[in-house]
Amino acid sequence: MDEKIQKLKANINKEVVSKFDIAKLNEFQFLPINVKNTTLFAVGNQHTNKHEAGELIKAVCGCETQFIFLPNEAFEELFVSINPQTEEISNTEQHGIQATEETPTDLNPNKEVERQVPKTFAEMNKMVGDILYNKGEITEVQLAEAMEDAKKRLEPIGSILYQMGAIALPRLRTVLSEVFNMENVTTEMFKALDKNIKMLPEDFIRENKILPMFTDGKILKVGVVEPYNTASLKEIVYITGQNPKPYIITSFEFEQTVDKYFSKEKKQSDNILKKLEAEASQLSVEDSLWEQIDKELQENSGTVAEFVNKILTDAIDLKASDIHIEPRLKNHVVRYRIDGILRHALDLPAKIEQPVLTRFKVLSRMNIAEHRRPQDGTFTINYKDKEFDFRINSLPVSGKEKMVIRVLAPAVTLNSSEKEIKLMGASERDIQKIKKLITSPNGIILTSGPTGSGKTTTLYSILKNLNTEGVNITTIEDPIEIKLEGVNQSQVNVKAGITFASCMRAILRQDPDIILVGEIRDYETLEVAISAALTGHLVLSTVHTNSAASTLTRLIEMGAKDYLVSSTLMGVISQRLVRHLCADCKEEYYPSHEEAAQIFNDEEDIQKLMQTKLYRAKGCGQCDMTGYKGRMGVYEILPISKEIRKLISQGAHDIEIEDAAIATGMKTLSQSCLNHILNGETTISEYVRVLGLVNE
Repeated sequence: MDEKIQKLKANINKEVVSKFDIAKLNEFQFLPINVKNTTLFAVGNQHTNKHEAGELIKAVCGCETQFIFLPNEAFEELFVSINPQTEEISNTEQHGIQATEETPTDLNPNKEVERQVPKTFAEMNKMVGDILYNKGEITEVQLAEAMEDAKKRLEPIGSILYQMGAIALPRLRTVLSEVFNMENVTTEMFKALDKNIKMLPEDFIRENKILPMFTDGKILKVGVVEPYNTASLKEIVYITGQNPKPYIITSFEFEQTVDKYFSKEKKQSDNILKKLEAEASQLSVEDSLWEQIDKELQENSGTVAEFVNKILTDAIDLKASDIHIEPRLKNHVVRYRIDGILRHALDLPAKIEQPVLTRFKVLSRMNIAEHRRPQDGTFTINYKDKEFDFRINSLPVSGKEKMVIRVLAPAVTLNSSEKEIKLMGASERDIQKIKKLITSPNGIILTSGPTGSGKTTTLYSILKNLNTEGVNITTIEDPIEIKLEGVNQSQVNVKAGITFASCMRAILRQDPDIILVGEIRDYETLEVAISAALTGHLVLSTVHTNSAASTLTRLIEMGAKDYLVSSTLMGVISQRLVRHLCADCKEEYYPSHEEAAQIFNDEEDIQKLMQTKLYRAKGCGQCDMTGYKGRMGVYEILPISKEIRKLISQGAHDIEIEDAAIATGMKTLSQSCLNHILNGETTISEYVRVLGLVNE
């Protein structure tokens, strides 16, 4: 703490301090340190009224405020360093004040009021509740309700208030840090948990609410929910041989972490793996390949089958889009793609990797003796009263096999009575543009983007809006991902001769008003779609292109005549998905020149962004230490205007078409993502990951 005080003293800008009345600083209990960009950094203590201090700073400097909170004693030392007379402020005669019963003789508000660190669960709850109530952050009703719940559930009041939505997690951490005069567990400590969680037994962790976070071999940093439980800290010395250093952690984060590392599912996976290894070591070396294969074909409820089912069901529970089983130098690993990012799930010991791969081949009816050629297959499992389809592909790599399994979620039934178009991440202006597009009675409307960018979701949101008793809507999909009441849905079946093109020809004889085609993959499908649009039908479909403008040139490259494209295409919606920042842990910062240059070319724009407060990912228990929670859309909507039609029929390049569209008000994917960054919803790194570095 002494080192921190010295650093703060060295950074005090006396010119900034001189702008404030010392009496006001005493009254509001804060000390301005320095101004950086448009933010004034100030020091406060437990008595600081952040709201009133912030208003005063805004009135004097016109700046936003970022507070650094110190214990009262440290704050007083820092305050005295800029105004030594503060120590004598209690001398009432010097100020012409007569001490009375109403006027305390000691007017120094910096003098620390003796405050006991809570020694019991009840004391902690009372102190946390009082601090939040006295600062106006919770109401009397919320305080009473939370206190009652805390007694019933034997949970800390802070975590209950957070679950009620009364306070944010970062604020709860700050309050607990003030109450116990202790530092919070950091993001880096959470990230080190994987290596250190087994340093303490599970029953000890659960009973004492302590997590082993980080160690350097001598000192073990532990996250504690109940710092007053000093006896458990002494036990850690005997268990680990290291000296514990406690850091405060919220009860909510503790419970989430325990569920992650000691859940029944986690134990089940570990037990199955141990059992598999034991069985693999007992296999007779004389067993031929065909004998091992025969065993696998006969096994439907054995350990390997159980473990493979566990891999699949975990992927479903984690909402993974793909499962990767990949060879490494010594073994195979399993990774899940969640929110567009691959995450390590588990390691397959070398002894069991072959039985697991063989089991997947058996499920998908692939040739289990073939390891040299790529293979494709599909299979279905029932889980939680739903059917999940899986598409699998195997690929020989470095003498081993790699498998990727696409998780095809079961068809979701949408409420057809809900007509409003709702797209996560779309602005009101985007929604209005889409509504204007779909008022056309005929033509083609396309959504474009890579696999897994939410194209089908967008189309079905549009279909919900169009789905009325007065129209006939028919679809052809591969597979049917979303079920909608009142819509006639067909599925591609290549073996039965049902392709997009052949089914569309049949649909045209079904008196349709609106046709949805899952994807335009070839000229044959495109040709039928254009014919349908020309004969008075509204056709909705998807296509794989990088931008709205490049979709137009892609259709012509597929073989369509430019004049047919210009006359039938009504609009293109290009989209991507970016990860949404976790609201509980995102942190403010000002981007560096290097970061700003990743999304801007113009130096003036770069400098302007460097002065703008943005947010970046940090990581907490709520978001599994990723800093992100969920995804949101980035949209580029291109209505085909008269000018755009002329350019298409003239064979213009997609760059010319894009420039013309921007001139008439089109917001590009880059501009849409930038808006999300400025609104604190995503980050510069997500922009670069999804859209790449800015071009000239």
